[in-house]
Amino acid sequence: MSPRSRRPGFTLIELLVVIAIIAILAAILFPVFAQAREAARKASCLSNLNQLAKATMMYVQDYDETFYPHRFNCGAAGTCNPLLLEPAFAPNITGAAQSRIFWISLLQPYVKNYLVFKCPSAANAWVGGGPDNCQSPGCGGQGYGGENSYGHNDLWMSPAAPFSGGPAGPPVNLASVSRPAGTILIVDATYYGAGPDVLNQSGYLRNANANDAQFAVVNGKQYPNYWKNIGNSVWSYFPGGASDAVPDPQTCIALGKKRHNEQIVCQFVDGHTKAVGYDRAVGDVCLWATDADGDHPGCN
Repeated sequence: MSPRSRRPGFTLIELLVVIAIIAILAAILFPVFAQAREAARKASCLSNLNQLAKATMMYVQDYDETFYPHRFNCGAAGTCNPLLLEPAFAPNITGAAQSRIFWISLLQPYVKNYLVFKCPSAANAWVGGGPDNCQSPGCGGQGYGGENSYGHNDLWMSPAAPFSGGPAGPPVNLASVSRPAGTILIVDATYYGAGPDVLNQSGYLRNANANDAQFAVVNGKQYPNYWKNIGNSVWSYFPGGASDAVPDPQTCIALGKKRHNEQIVCQFVDGHTKAVGYDRAVGDVCLWATDADGDHPGCN
């Protein structure tokens, strides 16, 4: 072989330099790719809530400008959950979940697609029938809530019967919501109910009035903890059920922020949707309150 035909190879140092450059580029680009994927999931979630917003507007027009509750109880009717009529869901709905009509079924006639109720960024998202480990007071059975991607503003937009007894509050009328463009109806969550941190367990509370905490307790003793369902946090449903300790506030915050890179997608009463920061979604009472418990002068 002549000297001219011989091709010099890479030295070991040159190979190591090339490998190091590739590793550096990968370290730079992989987080960007992950953020791009999450941005796409967030866009899909916004699309879901836009469809739920349109369905909500149609429901409100059909029911004399009143909003749907988060749940109806069947009472003497026994099993009435419309999800039991779906062959794919019926085997996965048990216990108390069979005798409830959840808000997912009240909107379904206007949506026509149960997949809209699944957020692509929700941890272990399900629709129709999920795990039988719901720990929130009053719930029970597999599939309780109907889905685990979105939570309803249970405290102000869906008054419940107080645990101390007495009838549930009347349905909320559109005219009674003083800030429709600023009041959350549906939010990213892991349970079908959600609300702000009126007890300030997270340290994020702002714009609350003196009655908010008491209002939450009177309407349902679980509601002050419903902020722990926002984002990918878990309070009402948590892995392992009763054998596990209920997550502490800091764990709930860390989990909650994993949805959409610390952005929480919200559908507002007037029908528009947008994402807000996790800390604001958890702590800003202005995003939730309807003044049913008194004025909130700090809210526009």
